[in-house]
Amino acid sequence: MGTIAGAILADRIAGRDNPHAEVFSPHRLSLRGVPTLLLQNAQVAKDLVGDRLTPPDAQDTEDVPVDSARILPDATGKKGVYRDRSGTLHAVSLRCTHLGCLLRFNGAERSWDCPCHGSRFDVDGAVLEGPAVRPLSPRQP
Repeated sequence: MGTIAGAILADRIAGRDNPHAEVFSPHRLSLRGVPTLLLQNAQVAKDLVGDRLTPPDAQDTEDVPVDSARILPDATGKKGVYRDRSGTLHAVSLRCTHLGCLLRFNGAERSWDCPCHGSRFDVDGAVLEGPAVRPLSPRQP
């Protein structure tokens, strides 16, 4: 978004119209959009709270099949454990380093994904996509 913001600002300073300025205008929101905005934020709140109330889906690493992930209890709450195709376990904190939502495993991409703002992490916790910039904390499997 920084590139388009720079282009819009440069055009405004130069007195030129930018075809994208209206789409990114902070004044683009109206009262008609409030219900949608509230629904979207309610979903984020539901994810932030609801995931903490959902029990872990396994109790032990023995319950984690090959090429699959499970959420297990941890001393600090919950951890995500993935067993790769060779049988090696990879365990990470499930708390997104961006704003703290709990991550969900994406089996198609083999990544831990944040439902709140879209950050993605590999099975060892490295950031694949932001807005998060810090990796996940490793955990003992």
